Amino acid sequence: MAFQIIPAHDPSVQIEFEVPIKGRQNPLSFSVPKLHFFPVEISDKYKEWFEAQVKAKKATDRACTLKLLELLAPKQYDTLAKLTDGEITQISKHWEEASKVGLGESSASSDS
Repeated sequence: MAFQIIPAHDPSVQIEFEVPIKGRQNPLSFSVPKLHFFPVEISDKYKEWFEAQVKAKKATDRACTLKLLELLAPKQYDTLAKLTDGEITQISKHWEEASKVGLGESSASSDS
């Protein structure tokens, strides 16, 4: 029996978020892929941006999370960029936690 690969578009590797926004009746909803399931072109853009930020000593957790959101949720980015540090931190921590690979799961190596 062949090992079946979970494709990046599979709902099981998408993380959904809802952010209540003051003045809006409905929360802002968006989804992003788990950290190991970014499209190659997004990973390449992020790595290039990140290296420049590290060199300039501007690679904060907030900046890094917002850059990923800009690349992966561009339609919602303008609203997401206005969130507080606490709200961005919640997104970042949940994204990281939900992306962890547990025993019995596998993830493609980013070096492959």
